[in-house]
Amino acid sequence: LVLVHQYRHLLLRSSQHLGHQHQNNKLTFPPALINKQVHKFSKMRQYCSRMQKLHPSKLQGEEVELTISKKTFDEQPCLSLVLSLSQVSVFELLDYVQEICLSSEEKSRIPRSVGSWVFSLLCVIDKPVPMDYMAIIRSVGRRCAVLSSDLLTSLDPENLNSSSNEPHFQYLVLFILVCHYFEQLDLLEEFGLSSSS
Repeated sequence: LVLVHQYRHLLLRSSQHLGHQHQNNKLTFPPALINKQVHKFSKMRQYCSRMQKLHPSKLQGEEVELTISKKTFDEQPCLSLVLSLSQVSVFELLDYVQEICLSSEEKSRIPRSVGSWVFSLLCVIDKPVPMDYMAIIRSVGRRCAVLSSDLLTSLDPENLNSSSNEPHFQYLVLFILVCHYFEQLDLLEEFGLSSSS
């Protein structure tokens, strides 16, 4: 619940300060906003790390055998479950999410809590990330960018604050976290965005 609350807070704060269109028709995000959101995300990761260290006996050996299905992602993620996952399980879930849940062919049938799950799973990834696992993170980022493409093409500030854009916006925030926190800035160019460095 803590992670979900922080994720919603991150979405709200980001939506209030979404970037603007540059002359070269690329959407950019204010550097101060990006830095602040990446810092908040980093703090959440630190919190998760502390919780794992403070309560290892409660978490060790308790990894639940998840029966992964799209229904798993209809419910909000539970902090104790997410913290108990091995890195292998975290990436198996992320891989499932990017292949099945975030499939652009099924935009209308994406499970309602999948954004919270992705955020929570990104919070418990150990760094440095091995290359094969980084490929999964990049795939998740790409899927999130595709899902937020409707938002990216409606650069009118009036449209950006519309509640109908909330589903798109959560994927945009996840895409930005993948690009900036996990240092995959080349993905911004791939989707016609500008780095706010």
